[in-house]
Amino acid sequence: MEGLFTQHVLYIVLGVAFFMYVFLYGPILGTGAVFPFLAKSEEEKKAVLNSVAPFWDGAGVWLIAAAVIMWGAFPQSYATIFGGFFLALFVVLVSIIISVASIELYLKDKERRNFWNNAYFIGNLIPSLLFGVALGNVIMGIPLNEEMWYTGDFFTLLRPYALLVGLLGMSLIITHAMGYVLIKVEGEEINNRAINIMKLSNSIFLILFVVFVFWTHHMFKDLSIFYWVVASLIVVVSIAMFFIKAYHFWLSTLNLLLSWALVGLIQYPFIVRGLDGNGINIINHSSSPVTQTAMIVILAVGVPIVLLYTYYSYFVFRGKFSGKEQMY
Repeated sequence: MEGLFTQHVLYIVLGVAFFMYVFLYGPILGTGAVFPFLAKSEEEKKAVLNSVAPFWDGAGVWLIAAAVIMWGAFPQSYATIFGGFFLALFVVLVSIIISVASIELYLKDKERRNFWNNAYFIGNLIPSLLFGVALGNVIMGIPLNEEMWYTGDFFTLLRPYALLVGLLGMSLIITHAMGYVLIKVEGEEINNRAINIMKLSNSIFLILFVVFVFWTHHMFKDLSIFYWVVASLIVVVSIAMFFIKAYHFWLSTLNLLLSWALVGLIQYPFIVRGLDGNGINIINHSSSPVTQTAMIVILAVGVPIVLLYTYYSYFVFRGKFSGKEQMY
């Protein structure tokens, strides 16, 4: 298990870890990003918060796993991203902490309930956008020196293409979250609002995605036929969501999976591109074969445990939430 095989396995596993994080944590980010427009009454707000409260910690494991995989298998990319994007990632981390804290404090701190309501909104709106902005920069390329260190600043990251990917990712996350609300939250009114928000966010996603596909093709002329195949499938699934009344959550999940596959196709073999055609790739900037093999063995043991825990938590808290449950 040496050489290119382990590098490609870990490249795929890295993508899977990011997908699992967005799949499981997306309902928190998405419901928070539209919280004032989704939940109106106290009972509806409690229902939404109760529906995500048991799962945020398990979902966060996948983001940690992705960071660990990058650190162990592709250390240069880890150092460059976490060093160059430090301020943006710090803002995201603080936002996530505020978001998670607001879930419990909204239910306990009645005197400042309105504050925690807004904290849940802002704490999820910011990372919903910045995660995509970071991804957009990684795709289009960032200024790197000969030693592969980031040479720009925070405002370098706020380029039009990166902001487009940020809005694209946020609209997909919101669409996914509204599908989650339909299967996990009771209430006809809030479900109707979720459907309306999902139609709007899915429409925005479709428009932005078409722009993204052709803009990306303009930047990278050598994209394979698989790029167009996966992009076409994403469009088909998004359109299907307007006509298929059931399975919204699983259709959005499929779009998340296809979207990460598309990113993998665009990026390969790079993890981080440079502006002048150089960059950090899985072939020349990976750890030793021994380290990669050890990581695969660890992942083979650890990932099934995490999957079992995830399944168990969702099994225990199966069914819909009404806002009447006392979660804490």
